[in-house]
Amino acid sequence: MTLQYPADRQSSRPVGYLRASFLLAVLLCPLLLQAGTSPWQDKRYIERSFYDIALNAEYRSERVPPVVKRWMRPLRVWMYSGSGDSDAQRSLLKDHLRTLGEIARLSVRLVDDRRNANVKVFFASERELEHLVRREMPSTALKQLPHSQCLGSIRFNKKSEITGGTVVIPVERAKASGKLEPCIVEEVTQMLGLINDSRFARDTVFSDDTQDERLTGLDYLLIKLLYSPHIEPGMSLREAMPAVRRQLDNWDRVGYFQRVQKHLSDEYGADAVDG
Repeated sequence: MTLQYPADRQSSRPVGYLRASFLLAVLLCPLLLQAGTSPWQDKRYIERSFYDIALNAEYRSERVPPVVKRWMRPLRVWMYSGSGDSDAQRSLLKDHLRTLGEIARLSVRLVDDRRNANVKVFFASERELEHLVRREMPSTALKQLPHSQCLGSIRFNKKSEITGGTVVIPVERAKASGKLEPCIVEEVTQMLGLINDSRFARDTVFSDDTQDERLTGLDYLLIKLLYSPHIEPGMSLREAMPAVRRQLDNWDRVGYFQRVQKHLSDEYGADAVDG
């Protein structure tokens, strides 16, 4: 669960979500999977997934603009551990940050001083959880806390550039359900700007229905798309569509989807990639 809000306040004025949703349906209604292609390797499926995950918001009550949001500066991540094995948590987080940095071609690293960080990751005990969420996150997060295994929020400026992020992982809850590493993967990856939990895409960590615990082929491509030099913060659906389609057509032409599949198969095994 990831919330998003402007950096200078906790909420913003209402925006045209119904108009944006209608436009999304009209523009993308003819999308069908290409014959003989896995869903995550089909460029129209990838396109639809990108719009659903990058331009929508998980909670409509946040009332944030349905535009591209992404980082334009290095990510400096500070970690706090109030429960569990801090060394193991740090190792999992560090490995995932390295992966994200390589895919997005961003400078991403851990820092020891909270004052130097623009992303904070809290591995919290149950007893400190409510106080920590109240102190570190927007008020909306408190309403979601009883039903959430992990929480995240981002802040963005008037240009829709992400300027900060917070992740809270309730360690006891996550470990009880075997979701400690998946919580790190999902919430920290969403800090990049892939914010919405999709009801459309299945083979992605950004779906409540997925069994995937590591980044999938679709996730890899969505991150690459978001951090393509042709995609800029503040782009609407209509503005982003030509750049997204050109990039996907280029990838399709050079066989990039198959190369991604081979790369992830070599790293995780074929079953992990194909879901």
